[in-house]
Amino acid sequence: MTHDTEVCIIGAGLSGLALASALRTEGRDVMVLEARDRPGGRVLSQTYHDLGPSWIWQQNRRMLALLDRLGLRHFPQHATGRLVFEDADGVIRRDLDFATMGGALRVEGGLARVTDALAAEVGDKLRLECPVHKVTADANGVTVSTAGDTIRTAHVVLALPPRLAAGLGIEVPDVPTWMAGQAKLVATYPTPFWRAGGLNGDAISHRGPLAEIHDASPADAGTGALFGFAHPGAARQPGFRDAALAQLGRLFGPGAATPDEVIVKDWSADPATATPADQNPLAGHPAYRALPPTERMIFAGSEAASEDGGFLEGALAAAAAARARLDPVVG
Repeated sequence: MTHDTEVCIIGAGLSGLALASALRTEGRDVMVLEARDRPGGRVLSQTYHDLGPSWIWQQNRRMLALLDRLGLRHFPQHATGRLVFEDADGVIRRDLDFATMGGALRVEGGLARVTDALAAEVGDKLRLECPVHKVTADANGVTVSTAGDTIRTAHVVLALPPRLAAGLGIEVPDVPTWMAGQAKLVATYPTPFWRAGGLNGDAISHRGPLAEIHDASPADAGTGALFGFAHPGAARQPGFRDAALAQLGRLFGPGAATPDEVIVKDWSADPATATPADQNPLAGHPAYRALPPTERMIFAGSEAASEDGGFLEGALAAAAAARARLDPVVG
């Protein structure tokens, strides 16, 4: 039977794009379908501000190698100065000489530069605004049904969270999507003024609505930025933005309450990321593991990685594992 493509990858996040780029380099026939109007999945940057994941670590050899290949630079997360701690009663300490993300690395210009570069390598084989409604395998291949098209493929790679794959008519274990229930707020300023006061931009709060805060300023510190993760569900409450700015003012001084710009991304309200089950807070990082493939389907989202599941490094590990599984069967 004739197929429209050898491999159809569902999801243009880091894993799907990395896999598609590798297959295209080898001359393979590949198609990538993405529900959003942009590539990147949970990698999202506005200007240089990362609204999804922000950090790479020294041990993330796959990510560091990818940055080198793409010619992208990284820089260390700012870690000089003291952390601010706020307890549930609103008592604030500013004497803790500690950086929660000391040793982490960030990508100059934002992490979306990585996924944008990979998307450029995939080229016209990437279809945006193309949500998939159903995936059905048979003895001869797989039928992928979208809103306006039906695609026949020899093999399908599900480069998306397992909970979203379950919505395509695929039997898959209930695997939580890492950080899918979270929201992120970024506030920008003319300068990172907290550094002059001996603060490193880190804060931990048991009062909220932001649970933890970090310095998100660019590498040259020409402007300033703070970002915070909201307590689960907080971003959906009325007055969240004002409460978050008031909190920044409590923690870092009055100037922090009047930023130049405020950006909020509530991932829990993003249907291309989260399901209703993801509204339930996780007690800790799940023990992710590889999901067994079928003859025609391979799971390749970060939550299907056998190592570093849920993280950027896990997305690349899942892509590499999918590539290895495709090697003897594509064609």
